[in-house]
Amino acid sequence: MERRLAAILSADVVGYTAMLARDESGTLAALEASRSLMSGLVRQHSGRIVDAVGDNVLAEFASAVDAVQCALNVQEQINARAAADGSPDAKGPAMRFRIGITVGDIVVMGDRIAGDGVNLAARIESQAEPGGVAVSGAVLEQVEGKLPVRFDDKGDFTLKNVQRPVHIYFVSQGEEEASSAQPAAVSDDVHVPGFGGRGAIAVLPFRNSGGSTDDEYFVDGLTDDLVTMLGSLREYPVISRNSTFAYKGKVVDPRQVGQDLQAHYIVTGSVRRAGDRLRVNAELVHTHDGREIWSGRYDREMRDVFELQDEITVAIAAAVAPALSHSERLHAIRRPPQNLDAWECVHRGMWHLFRYTLKGTKKARKWALQALSLQHDSVSAHCLVAFSWMNEVIYHWVKEREEPLQEAMRSAERAFAIDSQDALALCALGFAYSLMGNNERAKSLLERAVVHNPSSALAWWGLGTAMSASARPDDGIPLVEKAMRLSPQDPLLHEFNYTIASAHFQARRYPQAVEFARRSLELKPEQPGALQVLAAALALEGNAEEARTAVAQLVKLTPELSEERLREYLNEASVEHRLEGLRLAGWRG
Repeated sequence: MERRLAAILSADVVGYTAMLARDESGTLAALEASRSLMSGLVRQHSGRIVDAVGDNVLAEFASAVDAVQCALNVQEQINARAAADGSPDAKGPAMRFRIGITVGDIVVMGDRIAGDGVNLAARIESQAEPGGVAVSGAVLEQVEGKLPVRFDDKGDFTLKNVQRPVHIYFVSQGEEEASSAQPAAVSDDVHVPGFGGRGAIAVLPFRNSGGSTDDEYFVDGLTDDLVTMLGSLREYPVISRNSTFAYKGKVVDPRQVGQDLQAHYIVTGSVRRAGDRLRVNAELVHTHDGREIWSGRYDREMRDVFELQDEITVAIAAAVAPALSHSERLHAIRRPPQNLDAWECVHRGMWHLFRYTLKGTKKARKWALQALSLQHDSVSAHCLVAFSWMNEVIYHWVKEREEPLQEAMRSAERAFAIDSQDALALCALGFAYSLMGNNERAKSLLERAVVHNPSSALAWWGLGTAMSASARPDDGIPLVEKAMRLSPQDPLLHEFNYTIASAHFQARRYPQAVEFARRSLELKPEQPGALQVLAAALALEGNAEEARTAVAQLVKLTPELSEERLREYLNEASVEHRLEGLRLAGWRG
């Protein structure tokens, strides 16, 4: 049996027994039609119908936000059907439901669930009004501020077979506030069904600034490819091009578009052709207040049109992805901790992970575990746990590396088991295998990662690192350079430079190794690996004084570093070469 935390939805028909007595066949037909509607809406909101016995429907969701929005949508559509009773297409008598939702611990037995949470949801449902939704205080904590809804406090209830009084709230759709002066801003917490509170992206048709109708196919194709590319990231919902192309040729207000499409972000831009050159401008805008989050300009010579289109699409998608992640991290870090859902917990954790301190890494893991308590199948959260353990090994924050590496491997394997096509999961597992010394398995996984997300700088860097660790280090350098081009402001830029430094050192190009090691240390001074390469390369090129200075910094940072420890991290050929340089620099570890 598996235990996990879930949002549980229980729904029952109001007056079902009396309806059966009056019209059995009509009631059963109406129930079947209502269940079919519910089933579709539950799937749309990433939930799962667990059971449907008698007139009851039981469903579970990873996100309380999704559960509440699903319940409100169900009631809206069921109540609309009830109001239309008597119309020619009405199936059976009018049917109304009560719905109750709570967040609680469940026991999973195959396709069935049980536990106190299931019982509590049923008891809360019995207190709901016909056509209404009732929730527990635990649901309020998860949902408040994330949906445009009102909570009506009904106080404490003593419920059958529930030991303690339960505080219950009735939920209803909030009133919309219209302003004639300017378009309403999209809420900072626009919710997309089934995505656990993630903000949607709308890619508007790029403008053809050159005016030539011959270029229209290229401009529209660029927009189409960008929609597809961003959708392949599978991290953010992307509005269909059928909706966004309605704005082709129009001057738009980002806030109005955001309101119309319920999109959190929009990507827009222009294309201008002058002779044999093409200039593409693109920008990412937050629809809440119209502020620009990122912009980029791409100047290219006209070659093969389709190859050029692909190149620019990948470049824009690669730049937009980290800008979106950075915006989501800042948003999560500003929110009160008690109001975070699983998605925001992950981004809050990412914010701490990128501090690259032991304290920040432990906080990142704490937030990842909090996300998993809210959504057990969050691939991003499992990956965050894995990377937090790997950081402790990479930056020498642990005395023994075996246990943290095993923890990293377990978390990466869980992410991979949930979604074997997720680029982040493939990267996490690839890095874990690399640190465990299985470089061939690491390369295989990371090659799959770049196929599934060709704009992932993380995947290209990981593959470049794995290739550089082999007997042919030059194979990896172009891949890491591609990662740097894809994400020139990446939080991992110090690691990108370190990987290139290591590859040059392995190829015995010591001046280049020194150059890239220094670049890495300028971005993050406290890096044992970069200091090792710097000291060894300086010594082997004959710069003894600076080599001794680098070794002194290395010993101060990692006094426990030993030859045995180095052999755990590096292959045989690499470790002998590095030891030669370090000893020449004066290291006595």
